[in-house]
Amino acid sequence: MLNRLTIRQRILVIFIVITFVGGTVQFLIAGRQLEAATLEFYQHHLETDALLVAATFAEPLGHYLEGEDEGGIGRMLATLQQEVGHDYLILDRNHRVVGYTANTGYEQVDRVPASPELVEADTAQIGSDIRPNHMGEAALYLAVSVRYEGEALGYLVLSEPMAPAYAEVYRRYIELAIATLPVIVLVIGASLWVSSTISRPVQHLRNSALNMAHGALDTRIHVTTQDEIGQLGETLNFMAGQLETLMRTQRSFVSNAAHELRTPLMTLKLRAEALSDETLPKDERETYLAEIQQEIDHMAELVSSLLVLARIDEGRHTQNGVVTDTVSILHDIVRHWRIEAEAKRLEFTAQIASDLPELPLSPNDLRVIVDNLLSNAIKYTEQGHIQMTVSHTPQMVTIQVNDTGIGYSEEQRTHLFERFYRSETARGRFSGNGLGLSIVKAILDHYDGQVEASSPGAGRGSEFTVRLPRRAVS
Repeated sequence: MLNRLTIRQRILVIFIVITFVGGTVQFLIAGRQLEAATLEFYQHHLETDALLVAATFAEPLGHYLEGEDEGGIGRMLATLQQEVGHDYLILDRNHRVVGYTANTGYEQVDRVPASPELVEADTAQIGSDIRPNHMGEAALYLAVSVRYEGEALGYLVLSEPMAPAYAEVYRRYIELAIATLPVIVLVIGASLWVSSTISRPVQHLRNSALNMAHGALDTRIHVTTQDEIGQLGETLNFMAGQLETLMRTQRSFVSNAAHELRTPLMTLKLRAEALSDETLPKDERETYLAEIQQEIDHMAELVSSLLVLARIDEGRHTQNGVVTDTVSILHDIVRHWRIEAEAKRLEFTAQIASDLPELPLSPNDLRVIVDNLLSNAIKYTEQGHIQMTVSHTPQMVTIQVNDTGIGYSEEQRTHLFERFYRSETARGRFSGNGLGLSIVKAILDHYDGQVEASSPGAGRGSEFTVRLPRRAVS
């Protein structure tokens, strides 16, 4: 049932139920206490009158029972009839009727049975009981033992209708209900306010999330509190920012990939059309075939790089394998790129520590990282030298590659590891697809490694530093 209600409706229902149950319980407890206090007051008032009358009536009753001064008891009964204000009944110790208020049902009774108040008065001097009187109305009966000179002479029983007491109790119940009603109204009003303060920002969060789901990723939630709702709003804002960046990167990735593929495809199409001409000279035919082979290699390299990035992004890049002979693998890599550097008449030096430890990554990933760094250094260096230094500490292995190439500005440095990024200078003078450094960073992130780039400025060379942890990431 509650699952179908909104948060505001649930809060209202819960508050109303708690208020109703709590108010009812408090009302009943307080009402019972008021009722007991009111009845106790009436009984105490009647007890006071009964004790006073019993004390006054003791001596005349004693004389009367001894057969002396029968007129005294008569005068006392007349006084009781006029002044006490309660119905009375006077009994001797054997429960025989001595006197009573007129028209109370004792006219034809000589002896009364042992009622509860009389039984109680035998032991406690005062006894009470509430029961219907001769007219069928509830009445309070209070019996007092009458004693004279230490001897029990009989009983004085005063009775009073309970209707006034019950009316007083009812009036107090009404007053209590009237006093409780504003509290209930106040609690319900507070529940409305609380539910509104909770449901309004939740509704705002919902609407903002729906806008984000419909593509408005620039939607942001205005956070005004630091409570759980405010923290949720900040989390949604962060998520929206991450999604916006991801979507922008994805669109850029698709656009750049399409651009990188379109150029070699167009070249292939033009060369294929030219080769269909049977009159094409042999040397031009061979040139076109070489260009087709070059573009195919470029496309194969691009597709291979995209597959590597896709596997890493999807979490399918395996982390199994250990480089056991780190020094030997690095020397093999350096040997290949030294030949490439000498072909461009570049000076190439390598300083590799002889006691390098094992590395917790696959040999192929290590080759991809170093190959990309040395390939870029040789590609973007037209004269000068390239130096690779490999050292280690108890925590990590550090690989540094320095060159005297075209370098880059500080603004360009912030984009170096973005996919397909190539500076305008590099794009016009050097071939490539702009994925090498992004692959290096993705692999290093996979192994909890780091890569940093620095350059004194455009045309002044560059330095790339890779740090690989010596222990596998748990």
